Amino acid sequence: MRSPVLLGVVAVLAVGGCGGDKKPAPGWSLRSAATAHLRALGRIGDRNRNTRAAGTPGYAASVDYVADRLRAAGYRVTLQDVPFPVFRDRTPPVLQAGGKRIPVLTLRYSGPGRATAPVALVGLACSPAELRRARGRIAIAARGRCPFRAKARNAEEAGASGLVVADPRSALPVGGSLIRPGLDIPAVSAGAGALKLTGRARLAVDTVAENRHTRNVIAEQPGRPRRVAMVGAHLDSVREGPGINDNGSGVAVTLALAERLRNQRGLRFGFWGAEELGLYGSRRYVASLSAAERRRISGYLNLDMLGSPNAVRYLYGAGRVRTALIKALRARKLRYETISIGGSSDHAPFAEAGMSAAGLYSGSEERKTAREAREFGGRAGRPLDPCYHQRCDVLNRVDRDVMTELGEAAGQALRELSG
Repeated sequence: MRSPVLLGVVAVLAVGGCGGDKKPAPGWSLRSAATAHLRALGRIGDRNRNTRAAGTPGYAASVDYVADRLRAAGYRVTLQDVPFPVFRDRTPPVLQAGGKRIPVLTLRYSGPGRATAPVALVGLACSPAELRRARGRIAIAARGRCPFRAKARNAEEAGASGLVVADPRSALPVGGSLIRPGLDIPAVSAGAGALKLTGRARLAVDTVAENRHTRNVIAEQPGRPRRVAMVGAHLDSVREGPGINDNGSGVAVTLALAERLRNQRGLRFGFWGAEELGLYGSRRYVASLSAAERRRISGYLNLDMLGSPNAVRYLYGAGRVRTALIKALRARKLRYETISIGGSSDHAPFAEAGMSAAGLYSGSEERKTAREAREFGGRAGRPLDPCYHQRCDVLNRVDRDVMTELGEAAGQALRELSG
């Protein structure tokens, strides 16, 4: 999942009777099936420099694994080409101040550039007023409240010569993205120490962008029903880690549901490439659909980060998919919260095209409130997933109980949507 911007949170206590699931085959459980898929994705990461990012051998192996399992379950599998821009550092970024070098990471899609100038502390940099003193200076902004891209756009428009986004809760820089090219100033992330910088600093970023290709995996049973319900999950990780919660958990549940529901018509499964780089896979898929094909999709259910270790059960989206998910959560007496995550995951292209789209999510870098700790358990003040977009996003960090709860609710909602 791309770093979400939470626009609102409403607490809901789910109540209700028993669900209407058909019984799975004897000995089968979603938990065990999804865990097996998580282990397979973990092994792929282990064999491929601990990443399954789009454009890497680890992603290609993930595509092969998912496609092979779907074909074995009897699905017709399509591999869809997805072009995407690749961004990389030609040389490591540099931030120096007071004779010391500060650890930084380039924000993806930063412009290349060099700046030697006084620094200016600009708060969160979410409004032009915060950047009044930034012209000709290297702006130092705190992470939070608005996306990295908004901070960079505000800094560039204010005439800053560069941008450093410092995480006040981390001693080290955290990876981030400006989502797409188009902003020209050099921009990096740093740890909390950068918020104490004074005087002059030197910032240097040397980057290059090029176009590459990745693939979506689309699966459907043979035949052409009048309407289809769709469920999907992004298959890629970030380069910094293997992505077993983000989003191996969503992939594992989607694949397990495909195997469980192999005899049910009217279902389509999507596994998206290059989500972490800007939703390129799901946008490519939606753009490829004719108006008539879009009308055939009764709704899209998105599964992204289902097993966060300090989880909150979140529901987002709108329309009949959201209604079906609420019904399923209530049937299982599962407490949940409704939120908006903006365009942070693959539901967004479907919603923008006028289709009902909603999803389930257990949290990433958000910090659990005291109220959420009382209602969902876990530790207040700690991130919902401390390993979000990091090397430690591995199997033993995934809460498989939460993953299973959300996965079973998704399965019930999917059956209702396809009925």
